[in-house]
Parts: sequence; structure tokens; C-alpha cells
Amino acid sequence: MSTTFNNRLTEEQYELVSELVNNALVKAVDSMAKMLKIRVDASHVDFNTGDVDTFPDLDLLGRFKAHLVKLVFSGDIRGAFYFIILDHEVDLINSVCLPEEFKSDKRTENKLMKHGFMSEIENVIAALSMKEISEYLGVQLELKVPQIQIIPCNQINEYFEKENKIYKTAFHVSSVLKGVAVNVSPYFIWILDQNFLDILRLNTTE
Repeated sequence: MSTTFNNRLTEEQYELVSELVNNALVKAVDSMAKMLKIRVDASHVDFNTGDVDTFPDLDLLGRFKAHLVKLVFSGDIRGAFYFIILDHEVDLINSVCLPEEFKSDKRTENKLMKHGFMSEIENVIAALSMKEISEYLGVQLELKVPQIQIIPCNQINEYFEKENKIYKTAFHVSSVLKGVAVNVSPYFIWILDQNFLDILRLNTTE
């Protein structure tokens, strides 16, 4: 008899998901490192069936601002990718990586460039992860345009409570993409609906 993961996945299913998630995060880390020209490690990786867990560390930051990027995908599986990066981390990344002429906050187009730079990185990472899901499970998925908002850190857990209900989260991945020399640690989160688990079971033996 196969062992279960959170009473919902067999050992074979768990191994397939583990390989999928790890491969996606390796590619995400490699892509982020190349685009930012810094070393990056994936740390604090957690994946499980059911809702996204809360992030107590974010509550401790109170009303300190974070940039939250949401990239919805649809198709055979429904869900979204999320990035949470603190305001000062965005500034740090831009100070290290943006050309000098775009580092001033005085011009509106420079502010847009700074937001656009992070959005492009996040879009590439999400697309790579979606590609891994598609190839591993043989499904068709479509990534939507990123949605960006700035939100107090102490509202993020409440935000994900609502997202879990919207997508009826059946499986989630939470990870931190941590800069090794540059002190940035954005959260990278997946939410997937029941179709993910159903298709996973079709790709494995019971």
C-alpha cells in the first residue's frame, strides 16, 4: 500500500509533484539570477494539498508596504502565481540592476520603468513554472497579464484567505527566492485548483 501525503497523494504522486516543483524552482532561480546578475537560492520551499498557509513574518511587518504581483492562468487547470517583494527590496534590486538613467524617482517614466523591470522578471519566472506544469502533466495553460498592487504586509494573509476561496485551492507551493549577496527574499507562491490533483492522478497509478 502506497504512503500518502496529507492523506490525499500516493507516494508516486508525491514524487512526481516533488520533481515538478523542484525543477520549476531551479529554473526560476536560474532565470532570476541571470536577469538580476546576482546569486539566488530557493529556500523555505513548502508544497502541500489544501490552502496556502499564513505567513506570520509578514504580519510582524505591520503596515510596511509590499509589492504583490498576481499572474492568473487558465485552461485545463485554474490558478495563479504570486510574488511578494518588500518595497525596499524593489528599490535595492533597481539600484543594483537598472541603468543609471532610470534610477531617479523624479520622473514618472522612471517609476514605471522600475515597476516594469520587476514585473518582467516575475512574468518570466511564472511562465517557466507554467511550462513545467504543462509538460509534466500534458495540459494546456494560458498565462494572463500580471496584476500589480502595493499592499501593507499585515493585509497579505487576509488577501490569501480570499484567494483560497476564489480558486478553491486544492494544492499550493510556497517558496522564498533568496538573494545570496544582495539582501532580497521575495516570496513565490502557487495556487492550483482541484483539476491539478485530478490530472495528477490520471498521470499516475493508484
